[in-house]
Amino acid sequence: MSILTLLILLGLMPMHFAQAQQDPFASDTKPAATPDTPPRMTTGPDATGPDTTEQQLRRKLSEKTSIHVDAVPLSEFLHLLSEKTNTPMVLDTRAIEEIGLSPQQPIHVSLQNVSLRTVLKISLRQLDLTYMIKDEVIQITTPEHVENHLVTKVYALADPLKGKAPKVIRAVTSTITPDTWEVLGGPSTIVAIESVLVVSTTEKTHEQIGDLLEKIETAMQTGKTRS
Repeated sequence: MSILTLLILLGLMPMHFAQAQQDPFASDTKPAATPDTPPRMTTGPDATGPDTTEQQLRRKLSEKTSIHVDAVPLSEFLHLLSEKTNTPMVLDTRAIEEIGLSPQQPIHVSLQNVSLRTVLKISLRQLDLTYMIKDEVIQITTPEHVENHLVTKVYALADPLKGKAPKVIRAVTSTITPDTWEVLGGPSTIVAIESVLVVSTTEKTHEQIGDLLEKIETAMQTGKTRS
């Protein structure tokens, strides 16, 4: 389901905004800012506050890098990747040993010009591991450990979404890992305080929420411009 269709079904965007079946992310869309200054999204955790170490690490995860290793021990691979990207990483040795893994488990990966997030996902998938941002570093651990570590973040809704918090919550909980939310018996929670969302969930789910909110905001701004 496209973002535009989702907005219409949830009542976040009137039907007449979807003109001529145009893609709201098409290249002919006129940007709100000059070409040298990309528009800043106002939706997201701490959107109007100062940068935190956590936000800096999220940006690091989006930066491009390249890497090629063949049968390199996990601990050595993480050290190499950390130095290459200037990103602090630690291995949760206790958690991986609980599932019978060792820091010496070999990693094979060859990737060119992809995000650090993609490098971590593809390489750690070989060992059924994952990562999360915790204590101002990227921690490499088990999915079970991540699921038991919920992070609470505050999302300030952008102007196009103010007054629509219940519909935004419905969009989030129906499209992003639906079975993890409290309404279906999961551990994650999301509540609205006026135009602010307070969300407690895993780091990976927070990443998806941030992406979805930015796409919704972009689609609504584009729809209003074309109406």
